[in-house]
Amino acid sequence: MSAFVPASGFVLRTSAFTHGGAQARAQDQPSRFAQPTKRAARGVPRMVSSDVTSIDFSKVNINTAGQNLAGLVFTPESETDAIVKTRVDVGYTPAQEEAVNRHINVEYTAMYAYHAIWAYFDRDTVALPGFAHYFNEQSKEEREHAEEFMKYQNKRGGVVQLQPIAVPEMKFTMEDGTSDAIYAMDLHLQLEKFVYHKLVDLHKVAAQQSDVQMQDFIEGYLTHQVDSIKTAADYLSQLKRVGTPHGVYHIDLALRE
Repeated sequence: MSAFVPASGFVLRTSAFTHGGAQARAQDQPSRFAQPTKRAARGVPRMVSSDVTSIDFSKVNINTAGQNLAGLVFTPESETDAIVKTRVDVGYTPAQEEAVNRHINVEYTAMYAYHAIWAYFDRDTVALPGFAHYFNEQSKEEREHAEEFMKYQNKRGGVVQLQPIAVPEMKFTMEDGTSDAIYAMDLHLQLEKFVYHKLVDLHKVAAQQSDVQMQDFIEGYLTHQVDSIKTAADYLSQLKRVGTPHGVYHIDLALRE
């Protein structure tokens, strides 16, 4: 077996193939392949010429080995090449990159809102540690989702660009006597629906670009959002059923677990 090493360090190995009782050796292209020298220490092949810029696999006859790579051309990356934006791109469009950045902002917006609700219930004049714990966990979850979308952006070759966070105005003291717990849980339900609809918008962008992998990635979050919407709706219904203040206290006990 012989080994050819282009400037990039890519190793192409050619060997005798056996097919139908006969041996056929891959055709070497002297004008395209560098010739190997004697092996260096530890058997590492070395290169004589450094002017190899590409290997055209369509010129290598490996049909006798039952393989056909016609048309595949490997071009090594030169050390003098300009810095590339990404090496992992497989059809990730600017529209997708922009849409993912928008959704990262959506997740951080929900995180910020839940963090504000947590701080309210943790006050000494409110003292509902169960609600405080619940909304703190919601805040952490939204941050995790934001970071997961940031990692996805990087995985697909995009560039993460964080944007300003918009937080809805919150008034926990309601003039109509609505309890702060009901108000917070109602806001929770609306936030989960908001995130759901934004995920649907993101899924549409992926569908428009015919990116089935991105669609699959988003669909997992859509399923999670449906579950979160049901949980928030259940808690809101229970709060409206039991009333205040004793009912809220008992639900707070349950939320501490």
